[in-house]
Amino acid sequence: MQKLRLAFRGWQRRRDEAQQEFVAKNASWAPAQPGQRPLTPAPLPASGARGAAAVDVEGLQCAYLDDSGRIAYYLDTGNGEVVEARDGEAYAEPRYRRVPRRSAASDAADQREFVATVDSPMKERLRAAKDAGEFRRVLSEDRKLERAWYVFKNDRATAAIESWLRSTLKLRG
Repeated sequence: MQKLRLAFRGWQRRRDEAQQEFVAKNASWAPAQPGQRPLTPAPLPASGARGAAAVDVEGLQCAYLDDSGRIAYYLDTGNGEVVEARDGEAYAEPRYRRVPRRSAASDAADQREFVATVDSPMKERLRAAKDAGEFRRVLSEDRKLERAWYVFKNDRATAAIESWLRSTLKLRG
């Protein structure tokens, strides 16, 4: 089992390095958005002899945005990792906390609020989109606007996750 963990960490490290290299090469093609901020690991309060661990904020954000409905995600409050549960599997509290999912209503609200910030001829077409698929199709016609949407959506997800983390850790401590 230890060999699998080491292999996984090595794969993860190499993937992260490749992503950082890709971003460094391609980040210059679009200016950074003013409200954009990098995700930083949030510290967990000290738990026993282990000390403080970092929460996997990126994993939490992916879990929050996953709308497949097939995987349940849990935050391991002992080490800050996000754990996947499949086929009805569940983890017990207080160590594991179920990561909330974004609702369809919050996605629609995000779309409406994003459209309100848009200053583009496409604003009316975005507002007239009947569903999420059409909304994404209209966005795909303008790469700059599409990028702004995903930054907006990720910022909203990060804010929701940070709020959930504060309430979860308050309950724990």
